[in-house]
Amino acid sequence: MVYGDLTNKEISYLQDALEMENLCLTKYSVYADQCQDDELKDILFNISKNKRQHANELKQLMRHQH
Repeated sequence: MVYGDLTNKEISYLQDALEMENLCLTKYSVYADQCQDDELKDILFNISKNKRQHANELKQLMRHQH
């Protein structure tokens, strides 16, 4: 996917979004580790994996700007 050059504001937004994704994936992983219910644990781990994928996509977008 080609986005062209991003503005400083857009890059800043991507950096903020990356920080939030990383925070969420960390929290979901911790919650999953502490969870006793296997079904809920799987749901939380899947959400964490989804957040990791989002974080990787954001990193890729920002890498193309440098």
